[in-house]
Amino acid sequence: MGISRRWLCSTGAALAVGGLAGCFGDSEVDGGESADGSDEWTWSGSLPVEHVVQHHDPDCGCCEAYVDYLDDHGFDVEVNETDDLEGVKRELSVPEDAWSCHTIEFGDYLVEGHVPLEAVEELFADEPDVLGIAAPGMPQHSPGMGPPGDGPLSIAAFEKSGAVFEYVEV
Repeated sequence: MGISRRWLCSTGAALAVGGLAGCFGDSEVDGGESADGSDEWTWSGSLPVEHVVQHHDPDCGCCEAYVDYLDDHGFDVEVNETDDLEGVKRELSVPEDAWSCHTIEFGDYLVEGHVPLEAVEELFADEPDVLGIAAPGMPQHSPGMGPPGDGPLSIAAFEKSGAVFEYVEV
């Protein structure tokens, strides 16, 4: 018995819808607990930045969950909801290989996607000659995408030249 084209298309569509489900809807469940697991992400570090600007699509629920994560850790988050997120990323020189669902201007650096604050703290401590860091795509078990997982989360760094390379695991 082979795989039919109809089965493949319907399964692919279901997986695509399921994968995007984290980007839409409310991040709170009854009882005030976070459905995205952001309540389980703790951080007690410090950064030399208090105000950040997050660019994202107006309908992105997981982006709002990441705003909540930053807000819960004391950051003043300015949100720029845009229908041209790709244009913002290109203007800021974020390489396509590092793209995620939101881009944050974090002091002199860019933070792309659901990056834990531990990695941002390491970025500011190391002061590498990079444009920013990223959790490319929408990795599960990252802030705004679920509670912490059992294994480390790989964070990439990117340069204005377009180079993207492994930076740190947190």
